[in-house]
Amino acid sequence: MNIIALLVWINLHFALSSKDFQEADRLVTWRLRNIVSKYKVLAIGNAEFSRWIEKINNVAAQSSFEARIMAESDFKGYDKTRQMLEDEITERLTTLRSLIFQKEGGRRCVKHYQHQENELRNAYKSSNERKKEVIFQNGKKCPTKGRRRRKENDYYDYYY
Repeated sequence: MNIIALLVWINLHFALSSKDFQEADRLVTWRLRNIVSKYKVLAIGNAEFSRWIEKINNVAAQSSFEARIMAESDFKGYDKTRQMLEDEITERLTTLRSLIFQKEGGRRCVKHYQHQENELRNAYKSSNERKKEVIFQNGKKCPTKGRRRRKENDYYDYYY
C-alpha cells in the first residue's frame, strides 16, 4: 500500500503545477480531517482505533503531502480489515442469538453460546488481531458429550 501511495505522490508532484499541487494537498488534508471527524466518536474505547485516529489527526496537521497520502492509504487498509472483522462478529452474534433463542443443544450449549456471545460483544472494542482470535475461538459449535450407554445391570450396581 505504501509503495502505491508513494508512486501516486511522485506522479502527482511531477504532473501538477504548483497551484494544482496545493489543491491536491488541501484535498488530502480535507480527507484526513474528514476521517478524524467521522471516526473520532466510534474509536472511543478501542485503543488501537483511537491511536489510528490520533495519528491521522497529527499527520493532517503537521506532515508533508507524501506523509498525508501514505497515512491515508495505511488507514484505509486498517479500516477495511476492521470493518470486515466487525461484520464477521455481527454475523456470528446473529447466529448465536438464534441458537440461544431456540435453546439449541440444551442448557449446557445455551450457556456455551451465551459465553461466546459475551466474548464477541466485547471484541468490538479490541484490536484487529484480538478480533481475529476471538472470532476463531468463538466460531465453534457447542461440543457434544458422548452419552454413556446404560448397562442392563446399572440399576443393581447402584444399590449394591
